[in-house]
Amino acid sequence: MGGIIECNKFNWNISVHINMEKRLRFIRLASFVLIVGISGVKTEYGIDGIAGSRAPCPVEGQPVKVDHIDKSNCFSCICKNGFVECKSDMYCPPREGCHMIVETSRDQCCRKCKGCTYRNKHYESHTEWTDPENPCKVMRCEAGVVTVSDLQCYTPCANPLPPEPGKCCPTCPECKINGQEATDDRDVISDDHCLKCRCNKGKMTCSKQACPVLQCTARSQYHPPGECCPVCRGTRAVLTVAKTCRLQEIFMREGEKFSIDKCTNCTCLDETSICHRSACPVLDCAPDLQKSVPGSCCKQCIMPEEVRTQCSQGGRSCKCHRGMPSCAMTRCNVTLPCAPGTKLVHLPGECCEKCVEVEGVCMVFGDPHYKTFDGKIYTFQGLGKYMLISECKSQSFSIRVANDFPNKISKTYAITKRVAVRYGDIRLNLQQKGRIKLNRKKIMLPYKKDGKLRIEKKNGNVEVFLQNGVKIFWSGKSFLEVTVPATYKNKLCGLCGNFNGNVQDDLKTKRGHLVRDSEILSFGGSWCAGSKATCAASSRNTKQLARTTFCSNYRPEKNQKNRCKFLGNPELVGECGSKLNYFKYYRTCKMDMCKCPNGKCYCDSLMAYARECEKLGVKLPEDWKVKSLCDDEKIKRPKLVKKPSFTTVDIQKYIKQNHFNRTRNPLMIH
Repeated sequence: MGGIIECNKFNWNISVHINMEKRLRFIRLASFVLIVGISGVKTEYGIDGIAGSRAPCPVEGQPVKVDHIDKSNCFSCICKNGFVECKSDMYCPPREGCHMIVETSRDQCCRKCKGCTYRNKHYESHTEWTDPENPCKVMRCEAGVVTVSDLQCYTPCANPLPPEPGKCCPTCPECKINGQEATDDRDVISDDHCLKCRCNKGKMTCSKQACPVLQCTARSQYHPPGECCPVCRGTRAVLTVAKTCRLQEIFMREGEKFSIDKCTNCTCLDETSICHRSACPVLDCAPDLQKSVPGSCCKQCIMPEEVRTQCSQGGRSCKCHRGMPSCAMTRCNVTLPCAPGTKLVHLPGECCEKCVEVEGVCMVFGDPHYKTFDGKIYTFQGLGKYMLISECKSQSFSIRVANDFPNKISKTYAITKRVAVRYGDIRLNLQQKGRIKLNRKKIMLPYKKDGKLRIEKKNGNVEVFLQNGVKIFWSGKSFLEVTVPATYKNKLCGLCGNFNGNVQDDLKTKRGHLVRDSEILSFGGSWCAGSKATCAASSRNTKQLARTTFCSNYRPEKNQKNRCKFLGNPELVGECGSKLNYFKYYRTCKMDMCKCPNGKCYCDSLMAYARECEKLGVKLPEDWKVKSLCDDEKIKRPKLVKKPSFTTVDIQKYIKQNHFNRTRNPLMIH
C-alpha cells in the first residue's frame, strides 16, 4: 500500500512539475515574442527570391535546372539575356509593411503576412469585405488585425440616385466632383484625403472609412504625402503562440479585451485582434484648416475669423465653400506589378500609367547574324534574297533582305546590302549609303506620305515609321533593326521568328517544320524569296560559302588590338554587363573580324549590343561610337595648301637674276 501511495505521490509531483514547466515555458515564449516584436525589425522588398550572383548561360530561352537552390520546386529557371534567371512559379503576396510575417513549412514557397479569422472564416492580409447583412459595415484585415468601421457616405451632386442593391452609399449620375472627372482607372480625392470617389459605368460613388489598425508601433509608422492613412515601414517576423493575440507591443490571451487608444477598442478572438473604430465625418475645408480637437477622435474644420467671399487655388479644380477654397484632384489607382511580357508606360493622352505588352525587336547585323523577336541569336550566311518578316495570314506587311558579298574582292563573308519593305501600296527599298527608293523612284529625306509613312535620317542612319506601328532602323551599310507593336504577336513568320514569346520554336521553316540549330541552312533556305532557279543558285552559293573555313579561331595580329573587347568595356557600354551577357555578341564579333578588310567589322556586333542595352534602360556614354572608332562621321582635316610649281622659264629667270653658273650644282626647289 505504501508503495502505491508513494507511486501516486510521485505521479502528482510529476504532474505539478509539468504544469509549472508549461507556465514557465508560456511566459518565456510570450516574453520572447514581445522581444522579437519590439527589436526584430528588418526591411524586406519584393517576393521570396534567391540570393546570390547570376550565372552565365549559352542557349537563350532554354530551361536551366538548378538543384542546389533552397525550395527548388518553387522556382523555374531559364536563360534570359545570357544569364540564368529564376522566378517563382506561384504568386507571393507583397510583404512590405507587414509586421506579422509568419514562418511557413519547407514545402511552402511563400512567407506570408498573417491573415485574420473573422466569424469562423479566414481572410488573407490586405483584404477588405463588407457585412452581407449591413453593406455600410466594412472590415479590413491587416497582419492579423481586423478593423471594423462604418462607411461615411458623401454625395457631391444635387440629385443622387438611391444605393444600388448590396451597396451602402447613394450614387451620382455623373462622374465629376469640383470639375474633376473620375474614371475606372483613377480616383478623385478632395481636400479630405480619406474621401474617395470612384466611377463605375458612368455613375460615381463617394465614401469615407476609418484607417485600419496597424500592427507596427508608432515609431515604425509613416504618413505618405497626400495619403489618408499611415502605413508601416519595413517588415517583421514573429513567432505565434496558440490562443493568443499580439498587437503592436500588447500581448493578450483569447477572449480578453483591450484598447490601443481612446478611439479603438479591440478583442482577441480566434487569434485575431478584432478592433472597432468609427469613421470620421467628411471634411469640406482646406487641409490647413483641419484641426484636432481635444476630447474628440476626429479632426474638425476650424474656420478663421476673417471669412472671404471669393477664393481661388491654382493647379486643382476648386469651388468656394464658406469663403475658403475646397479643391479636388485625380489620383491613379495603385495596381499590382505588371505581368511578365508587359511593362508600365504612360500612353499619350492618358492620365495614368498602364501595363501594356512589350514590343518585338528583331536585328540583323554583321555576317548576317539574326536576333529573333523572342531573343534567339543565330548565324545564317545566306546569299540571295530572303523573307525576314511577314504577316503570315493576310500578308499585308513584309520585309525582305538581300544578302551579298560586301564587294568584288571580299568573297569570304556576306552582309545585308538592301532591305525591301512592302506595306499596302508602299514599296520601299533601303539601299547602301542611305539611298532610298519609294515605288522605284529616288526620294530625298526627310519624307512623309499621307500619314502612312515617315522617313528621317539621324546621325547617318535611316529611320522609317509606318502607320501600322512598325519602326525600321537601317545603318545604310549592314545593320538592320525592326520593331513591331504587340498587336503582331503570334502573327509573324520568317527569319525573325514567330513572335510568340517562346524562343524554343523560332527555327520554323516556311512549311512549319521545327529544325535544330545544326540545320540552320535548311531553315534559312526555306525562306528564300524568288523563283526556284534563283533559290537553287542561292542555296549552292550559300553552301559553298559555309564550307569555307576561314574563321576557325580568330586572333588579332601582333600590331592589332582585339576590338571585340570593347563589348566588355564599361567606358563604352556603362553598366550593361550586369543586365545583358555580351558572350554571344563577342562570338559574332570574332566571326566578323576574320578576314576583315577594313578592320571595323566589329562595329555591327557592338551596335547590336549597345541598342539592346539601351532597351534595358542602360544609359550609354554619348561618345561610345567615337571611343570605339565606329563613328561614321568623317574627320575633317584642314586642306593642304599646294606649293607653287615652277616652270622652266621661271627657273632660267631665277638663275639669271642670281648670277648662277651652269657648272654649279643645280638648285633643289621644294
